[in-house]
Amino acid sequence: MRRVVTGRSAPSPAYGVGADACTVFMLGYPATGKRTVGGELAGLLHGVLVDNASVNRPVLELLQWDGVEPLPPDVWDYVAPIRATVMRAIEHLAPRTTSYVFTNVLEEGPGAADAYDAVRSLALRRQSLFLAVMLTCDLEEQVGRIDTADRVALRKGSDPQGYREYTSTVDLFQPPQEEVIHLDTSRVAPAENARHILEELERRGFRAR
Repeated sequence: MRRVVTGRSAPSPAYGVGADACTVFMLGYPATGKRTVGGELAGLLHGVLVDNASVNRPVLELLQWDGVEPLPPDVWDYVAPIRATVMRAIEHLAPRTTSYVFTNVLEEGPGAADAYDAVRSLALRRQSLFLAVMLTCDLEEQVGRIDTADRVALRKGSDPQGYREYTSTVDLFQPPQEEVIHLDTSRVAPAENARHILEELERRGFRAR
């Protein structure tokens, strides 16, 4: 399936035109390739991948989550301070020249806009170019990627039927059109999608090292 790209309006100075560093927020349903494409992109940027699973894992590892059994409803209250610490460390300790690739699944609803703005605002405070990337994938291809040893080892969800229902019934937060591009990962190699994102960043003013 061909890639679909939208949001190609002229970049605004508010988003860091001429920036030496960038912050990319990879969004999409589980198993659409956020971590895989994000890792390829982080390599091209000589940057750092901040995968959502790496933030969740300290807590989920303690629970030995198998990716299928329901989690305690308040588990994310314990994850939130870890995420906040990561964000503070990037803002106060990391060099301004370091680029970051974040990944997450943001469900539409209360708190989604705040979670999105936390990453966007961090980028702007660091004078870093910000870009959101929404990944999509054919449902059957996506579900086929769910139940893998790799996902279980990372304490990521690995219930194919559960995620089939999730993808069909849960809507995701949609970033502002001028801040996002949309890519399909069904049959496009992760490296190719990463190169496309880099090209878009450069079009918007990113100066690659």
